[in-house]
Amino acid sequence: MAWPPPLLPPGYRIIFSRHARERMRQRGVTPGEVEEALRCPVQLAYDHERDVYLALGCNDVAVVYAARGTLVEVVTVLRRREYEALLARLGRRRYKVIL
Repeated sequence: MAWPPPLLPPGYRIIFSRHARERMRQRGVTPGEVEEALRCPVQLAYDHERDVYLALGCNDVAVVYAARGTLVEVVTVLRRREYEALLARLGRRRYKVIL
């Protein structure tokens, strides 16, 4: 795990997986809301099984993403309730809250 946790590195570029675009459409989340969640996280967790981060933004949008250099790949997008249910279900076995 990289430290400090990678949110938006200088010169970053956000790309969206096909799955993330589909979930954004289903959940009514815009790319601007995803970027806002990454810029303004209230909680950040690390998924050690998949080597991805989960950022819960101040706008109640949660973003699962992988940061590779200046490339930020959004894997999927959740709403706060789904994020909280996920952490409650898998909790400490899989995720480490780091912020």
